Amino acid sequence: MQLHGRISRWVAVALASCLVVLAAITGASASNSNNQVILSATGVTTNHGPAGFWIWSTPGGTNAYGGATGEGAGSIYFYALLPREHPVDVSNVSVSGNTVSETVNSRDGLISCPTFTGTETSPGHGTVSFTCNVTRPSGVVVTAVATNVPAQVNISSSA
Repeated sequence: MQLHGRISRWVAVALASCLVVLAAITGASASNSNNQVILSATGVTTNHGPAGFWIWSTPGGTNAYGGATGEGAGSIYFYALLPREHPVDVSNVSVSGNTVSETVNSRDGLISCPTFTGTETSPGHGTVSFTCNVTRPSGVVVTAVATNVPAQVNISSSA
């Protein structure tokens, strides 16, 4: 009987400790908002051939994902204009309702998209529009435009 009482107390102490840790974690999570935006599509029709992108970003506010807020990363391609996909950095991320607006620039300086917007029409779905200046291997800069193309658009936040 005495052994059973010690085990019961040990279980009660362990449970109480777990609850304290859980409360601390929950409180910490509540103070960090996990906002993120994902824009993704392949085979996008532009005025200069097919394009595709995968872009992840974080709107303003604190962020527990480890990246700076209002920034992001990903990749983009314009196969008819450049020979491969290009890693990008995202900045100036702004969300208004179900629409995100951001600036996308390739790390090698060959792609600059001052206007890149996505509108979520239902969870995970929506349309994307962008205007990108693309520097071709010859040095000629062309402007690739896509308007309201179907894409994966996820605008999520948790407080």
